[in-house]
Amino acid sequence: KGYAIQQADDARRLTVEEVIAWRDAKLETLSPKTVKDVWLASLKSVLSDAVADRLLPTNVAKGVKVRMYAAPVLREKGFTDAEAVAILKRCLEYTPAHRDNPANRESEHVTAAKRWGPWLCAFTGARVTEIMQLRKSDVRTLDGIRYLHITPEAGSVKSKIYRDVPLHQQLVDIGFLRFVEQSLDGPLFHAADADPKKLPAQAVSGRLGKWLQSEKLIPEGVQPSHGWRHRFKTLSREAGIDPYVVDRIQGHTG
Repeated sequence: KGYAIQQADDARRLTVEEVIAWRDAKLETLSPKTVKDVWLASLKSVLSDAVADRLLPTNVAKGVKVRMYAAPVLREKGFTDAEAVAILKRCLEYTPAHRDNPANRESEHVTAAKRWGPWLCAFTGARVTEIMQLRKSDVRTLDGIRYLHITPEAGSVKSKIYRDVPLHQQLVDIGFLRFVEQSLDGPLFHAADADPKKLPAQAVSGRLGKWLQSEKLIPEGVQPSHGWRHRFKTLSREAGIDPYVVDRIQGHTG
C-alpha cells in the first residue's frame, strides 16, 4: 500500500486513491515541498503529456495536492552587512592549504570558485550555478562597459533567457578582470574537460557552499549562496532602483 504507482505496469489502471496513498507514503520520509515540487509534479507532468498524446483519457493526479505549512521565519533571508563583510573578507584572503602530494592539492578551479564566487554573487544577485558555469568568453566589454554574459548556452539558466549583467567597479579594483585575463579559454570555475552529465557547475557550487559552512560564516536560516540574491534585492530596493531593472539583472521573469 502506498507504492502502487511504482508497481503498476499500466497507467490506464491508475486511480486517484492510489496516487493519494503514494503521496502520503512519500510524505512520511520527504518534506512537503519536495513531494509537491519534485515527485507529484513529475507524475502530473508525465500523465498530462500522456493525455495530450491521447494515450490516457484523464490525468488522475491533476487534482491531488500537498498541503503546505509555512515554516516560522526567525530572520531575514539575506546576509546582513556584517555577515556579508565577513564572508567577502575571508574569500579575498583565501589561499588553499598546502599539500606535499600534488594529487591531494585543491584544483585551481575550486580555489577560484572560493575566491570569486561569493563576490560575483554579491554584486550581481545571480544564482550561484550561473556564476560557476561562466566561461572566459562570457566576461565582456562593450562601449567601455564591462559585463557578464549569462546564457543558457553555458549551462543552467532558470528563465532560459540570456542576460547581460554589469560588473561593479569594486570587482575590477580587486582584480577580477586580471584573473579572467590570466585564465585559459573555457570555464573559469571548473575543468573544461569535465563530463557535462555530472553537472560540474552544480558540483563546484556545492563545494563552495560546504566550504562556507565549514568556515562558520553562514548563519542559521540563510542559504550559503542564495542569501546573496535576497540581499541584492533588499539593497536595490533601498537604493531606489527600478524593480524592473533589478529583475532583469537577476534573471527574474516579470
